[in-house]
Amino acid sequence: MNFSTSKLFELSNKKYVSELLNVEKNKLKNISSEFVPYMFTSVINNKERTLYNPSDEHKIILKKIVRLLSRIDLPSYAFGGIKGKNYIGNAAVHKKNSFLLLVDIKAFFPSTSDSYIYALFNKKFNMPPDIAKIFTDLVTVPCENRKGRYLPQGYPTSPLLSLFAYIDMYEEIAEIAFQNGMEFTGYYDDLTLSSDKFISKSIKRKVANKIQNYGFEVHPTKTRLAIKNYTKVTGVILKDNELKVPKSLFKKLHDTYLELKRIDKDYENYTKEQFVNSCNKAQGLIAAIKSIDSNKKLDMYINYLTYIRKRYNVPYRRASIGVSFDTTDGRLIGRNILSVPQH
Repeated sequence: MNFSTSKLFELSNKKYVSELLNVEKNKLKNISSEFVPYMFTSVINNKERTLYNPSDEHKIILKKIVRLLSRIDLPSYAFGGIKGKNYIGNAAVHKKNSFLLLVDIKAFFPSTSDSYIYALFNKKFNMPPDIAKIFTDLVTVPCENRKGRYLPQGYPTSPLLSLFAYIDMYEEIAEIAFQNGMEFTGYYDDLTLSSDKFISKSIKRKVANKIQNYGFEVHPTKTRLAIKNYTKVTGVILKDNELKVPKSLFKKLHDTYLELKRIDKDYENYTKEQFVNSCNKAQGLIAAIKSIDSNKKLDMYINYLTYIRKRYNVPYRRASIGVSFDTTDGRLIGRNILSVPQH
């Protein structure tokens, strides 16, 4: 991987760093006190996770770093947090192979170490120690239960940096796959290897050892060998040589549809933000299902979502809330200009 294609390569002047990131130079002296993120917990995939929301100024800086990182050519096996790639494309790589090795890295982001982040900036980007420390502190947060810092979920920089900081680990696993004629993809902490031939337990052990060498643990129950037969890979079902939509995705869409019906029935008790969130959630689920199976009939859901958006003039962006609804306060008044669709 050629890190020299990024403007971050060989940065050695704090003044230039200040200009590049458009941040006052004195703020770079004590990042931990200047940029304090908001920490909160959220349930994601039935698990409670600690998330961090950076301040507006900090988020702008992090997004600039992402743009600078994005100039680096990425390995073909990387799918997580990369523009133009997603979990569906990740699963599609493996749809023609019959044998799978599914690997889950336990507590992936909380287990990342700032020593690897620092080494990335210091060794791979050739930054001097003081500049590498600035960038490390900008993209990490203090560990809650141990010393040091780590890549937080919620920072826009974390997906790419988790790949770059541990690129040697990913490359070593990719080499195992190559030597055994296997396909390999990585979607954050979900690693998938597949083959048209039987995969031995020794390959599973080799992959697990590589991961452990970098300070991670493999999940003991989620890491397994499997024969493809309605097997889920990064949330997509593989059956025969096709991708199938999991039932859980249909359930989420139907639940969101019922949520929209409740909102429409009692609209005065819901905020504008709730309208936007529910509509966008339905839109995203419809898009996800169609991405997996473009022939799936979802007319009932699409028509009802269109009706809600038009009746209440619901925008796609939360930032447009102030000018898109009928009222200027947080409540809604429906416009009865359309008939309710048949459903």
